[in-house]
Formats: sequence, C-alpha cells, structure tokens
Amino acid sequence: VPRLMNSLTALTALVASCAAHSNLISPKPRNAIDSLLPEWSNGKSPYVWQPYGDPPCACTNGTSACESAQTCLWFSVGCSIGCRECDGGDQGGSNPSTKDRCGSGMKATVNNPLHRTVNRNAKAGSEEDWSRWNPWRAPGNAPVYDPCGRASGGPHATGGHGEFTNTTFAKLGDMGSKLPKMPSGAFWKVGSTVGTIWNLRANHGGGFQYRLCPLESDLTEACFQQTPMPFAGNSRLELANGTMITLNSTFVSEGTLPAGSTWQMNPIPGYVIETGKSGWEYCKQPGPGCRWFEPPCYDPFSENPKVLGQGLCSGEWLKNVTFHDQLRVPDHLEPGEYVLGFRWDCESSAQVWQSCADVTITA
Repeated sequence: VPRLMNSLTALTALVASCAAHSNLISPKPRNAIDSLLPEWSNGKSPYVWQPYGDPPCACTNGTSACESAQTCLWFSVGCSIGCRECDGGDQGGSNPSTKDRCGSGMKATVNNPLHRTVNRNAKAGSEEDWSRWNPWRAPGNAPVYDPCGRASGGPHATGGHGEFTNTTFAKLGDMGSKLPKMPSGAFWKVGSTVGTIWNLRANHGGGFQYRLCPLESDLTEACFQQTPMPFAGNSRLELANGTMITLNSTFVSEGTLPAGSTWQMNPIPGYVIETGKSGWEYCKQPGPGCRWFEPPCYDPFSENPKVLGQGLCSGEWLKNVTFHDQLRVPDHLEPGEYVLGFRWDCESSAQVWQSCADVTITA
C-alpha cells in the first residue's frame, strides 16, 4: 500500500500539468477543421509544446503528417462514472483523478485485472484502487460534455497542454457536434469491414469504441449509443519507426454501455512512478516492474525509463504511435449520411476523448 500511495503522489505531481490526448485520423474528423488554415495545415501549428518542441497534436501516419491540427484538444474533463455531468475540473485535478467527483456511488464494472490498464495489483473496490471512479472502469457510463468533444475539455482552459487556440472556425469551449459537416471521403458498404486510424498522444490507459449516429439526427450521446460498431478482428499498431504490429487485442463487453457492446482496451502500458528526493523519479529498480503490464512489442526502454517520453510501444508521452482498427458496418443500417463517433475512456484520469467524422453508408 505505501508503494501504491507513493506512486500515486508522484504521479499526481508529475501529470497534473499534462492532459491526455488522442484523436481520430481516418476518416478525417470534423475536429480537424483548423487544418484548412495555412498555419495549421500539413502537420504545422503556430506554436510548439515545451519541453517537447513539436505541434500539440503531432503525429505521422506512415510518412504523411496526420493533418490533425487541434483535433486532440476536443475532449471532456472531470467526468466520473455514474455522474450526470462533467465538472470541467472544478472539483479538483482530473489527471489523475482519485475520487467520485459527484458522489454517485457507482461501482466499477471493469474489475478484471487483465482488463485494467493502471494499478492492476490493487484489489478492485479497495482504497488502494484509486482509479475506480474513472471512465474506463465502467466504459460508456461516464458523462461527456459533447459526443464529439469540447474544445479544451470544458468551459474554461484545461491547463497543461489542454489549452485550445481560438481560430476562425472554433473557439475554446465550443461543442464538437456543432462543427460544420466536413466530407471525409469515406464510403462504407453495409455489412462490410472498414478501417479506421487514431493516434495516441498522451497515454492514460483505458479503452475505446466507435459508434454511428444518422446525420439528420441530433448528435447526442444517446444517439451514438444506439449504434456501436463491432470490431472485426485484431487491430494493428504502427510504431514511430514505421513498423506495423498485429496486436492480440483485448476486447471488453461486460459492464459496458451500451449493455453488451464491445470496447477495446488500450494496449500501451504507462510507467509506474515512485517518489524520489527530487520530488519524483522513475522506477528505482529497473525491470519489468516499471510498467503496469507487458507492452505489445519488445521495448527495453519500458524497463528503465529515464524521462517522460516514448518507448517503442510504452510510455506516457507518445508522438508517432497510431492504431489501425478494423470495424464491421452493421447489417441493419439504412444507406445514407452518418457521423462516426470515436470515444476513448481514460482510466488514470477523469477524462474522455472524442472525435467525429462524416461518412456515407451505401447498400
């Protein structure tokens, strides 16, 4: 227990100034609308994040820039399972989050250690199980501000690389569902298997799901929950060096919302952090115990991390790691225009990331 609490104390000190980030890359989402502006096009940005020295949503997809602009800055902050609404961080830091932010009393439904992405050794529901109120512990049950994300995560700026820069297209606090339609070029046939790509920028564990909502409907969370898209097999992970790895994906369908719908666990382990004389340091005794679980590739960096950075397939701060997922278009869908929603429920933080893209479903 002391080690767990020391690790949590250090983690709080370290990442309270670092928001998690992820975003849909393909189909290209509405949230990437700023990429139409010269200063945000082709992977550029008018500023860089320090101490990293790169654009806020920087990534590459193969050899091409992701054209993400500020897509990774559309999310929801301060969201605990069982709550009616998110608090925007008003109830204290949400990264990490160690409390029931609204007092709902909801119990975690994902308690299998193999389905948890942080603090796996803690008994589910115990005081040491500090992530038990965070979104991934009951996938889909945490509220969101908007199913397509909110610029900067709430009504005010989320500090620590969560601040949205106002442009002619969007401003801080805007709702993603109100962004204009942006054709992605995706035409999907009913019953077919289709591919999607998303980027993991700052890693806070958890897992993700894709959903569909008809374009002519109100783009609400309830609408997206009506049509979750099933996964059509294992995903692939593209590493920074261009290597493509087929994952042994972990799918979770117990305790999820919609009931019985399938989510996929984030397979990238973060690092266990312990206190040191300087305030924090990585594992005092290098080895496999430095990570929460085994990474999906051979990654010696994860056994002796020195900085808040990126291993090949592990770490907290990831620059060029993209997921290639395979989905099945539901057979019952009527052909027409739809909006694809991507939702990532974090586990170490009370945060949910969302992106939305326009797609056409054909017969």
